[in-house]
Amino acid sequence: MDLTQLKSFVAVAHYGHLTQAAESLHLSQPAVTAQIKAIERNLDVNLFERNTQGMRLTPAGEAFLPKAESILQQMRELDVFALSLSSTYVEQAKLGIIQSVDRQMLSRLLNRTLELDSSLYLHVENSLSGEVLNKVRKKEIDAGFFLGDNPYRTVYSIELDEVHYVLIVAVQRLAEAIEDPKTFFSTATWIERPAFSAGDKISNRFWHQHKISPQTALVCDDIDLCIELVASNLAITLIPSREAYRAIKAGKNIALVPGYDIRSRLSYIYPAEYETDKNSQLIRQAVCEIWGVSP
Repeated sequence: MDLTQLKSFVAVAHYGHLTQAAESLHLSQPAVTAQIKAIERNLDVNLFERNTQGMRLTPAGEAFLPKAESILQQMRELDVFALSLSSTYVEQAKLGIIQSVDRQMLSRLLNRTLELDSSLYLHVENSLSGEVLNKVRKKEIDAGFFLGDNPYRTVYSIELDEVHYVLIVAVQRLAEAIEDPKTFFSTATWIERPAFSAGDKISNRFWHQHKISPQTALVCDDIDLCIELVASNLAITLIPSREAYRAIKAGKNIALVPGYDIRSRLSYIYPAEYETDKNSQLIRQAVCEIWGVSP
């Protein structure tokens, strides 16, 4: 038995599908199948039941999984320790952020993280919510923020808050939206959000909930630009409520349509494999302190 076999076993156990497991390991599906067969042959036991839905652990597989995960975690810790022996080694972590997260909260998070370990080198990259989830799943980044429901066993989540999205229109169109919302929503021009973004999922949920077939003119993921476009009476859109209130306070020509809003869960996510990683634990501690939640 070798580490490649253990990695293949754990990946298939987590994903429940050979194709997804192979993708996460950057291997072909036949290669992963061969690794699973080899480890089952070495142990002389069936670790999976194969069915039309995918791969499900047998009782033996369920018993073997935590041991295999523990070994892989120890190997990761050993790799990190070996790297730290170099005189040029710098501890670092990559964090994926999304527009839906309040920038003041993010600033407090980064400050608190560096208070806990001033030697940590942080890479912060702005991305779309779905892309953050995919990068965390593939361990291309160490952690990030995600809006919605996490479907992966290989990714752990800490629920932080709800993000409240509201519908904004130009002030001169508010009465029209209130008096005849069905007609208004079907004839107004909407601003779309890029695929895989939190805003795209939110908008589609909203349209489905209210049975709207939107007319869209453009795709934009810059909230400030969206506000300006709405204020100029070009289009309507959904944005986080804090951004809407900020814009109204600043005198922008926008108004909230009452009764038309939607909420989504904001979570901090990280690879399950990093549960005991020192840097991962440190950032999670800072996240929990800033958002006031339990780990």
